[in-house]
Amino acid sequence: MRQKPDIHNHVRRDAGFSFIEILVVMGIISVLVSMVVVLIPNLQERSKQTKSKDNVKSMITLMLGRSTEKGWPRYSGKNFVLSLVATGQIDRRNSQNLEILFSPGDVLYSLEDADKERYADVTKTALKNSTDFHELTSYAGRRNGDREYLITPDQLKQGTMIMCDDDDGPLHHPDGLVTGWTNGSVRFMEWEDLDMVKPEDPDNPDEFLGDASGHDMLQKLFGH
Repeated sequence: MRQKPDIHNHVRRDAGFSFIEILVVMGIISVLVSMVVVLIPNLQERSKQTKSKDNVKSMITLMLGRSTEKGWPRYSGKNFVLSLVATGQIDRRNSQNLEILFSPGDVLYSLEDADKERYADVTKTALKNSTDFHELTSYAGRRNGDREYLITPDQLKQGTMIMCDDDDGPLHHPDGLVTGWTNGSVRFMEWEDLDMVKPEDPDNPDEFLGDASGHDMLQKLFGH
């Protein structure tokens, strides 16, 4: 005789997932969570690099327009960068214009925390007198106020670094620096590209600009 199907067993099999199926689902979820944990910070860092490169590109484009007529700013460090404010190329009256002075990866200095009234003090005379405006920008500039570091015609022809992330406080980017050059190019350079070892403590790195730097290009820049 033909046996009747076991309805009770069929119902039990359809009533829920097996233990193996649950393990598979949990494994898939774990992989997806791991991907998100890695992917989101990477995307955020890429976004910060892109925004910072856009900032530096804008500033160097402004400098290039003026340098053909009057030469590169004869100031050093952050005052080199802030010459854009002193000469009116960045209009200090509109705070939105000042946003390009700050790296989105800088947790120490930001436009939000800056004393915006101090930008009125950023004049050519103040810069020439080496007045300290270090908190008004995230970017280090060429030591072009020092005779031994003046940009030479040969350096201009070859292209030389004139701007990068400062070395005040924590690193803006863990893997390297946003750099700007006299030929208008802007690059994100990893530490190994600079023949340097990645700082062991990104929250409190050793100074990597100026005389403390082990890299020739970075010796010619100063962050304070």
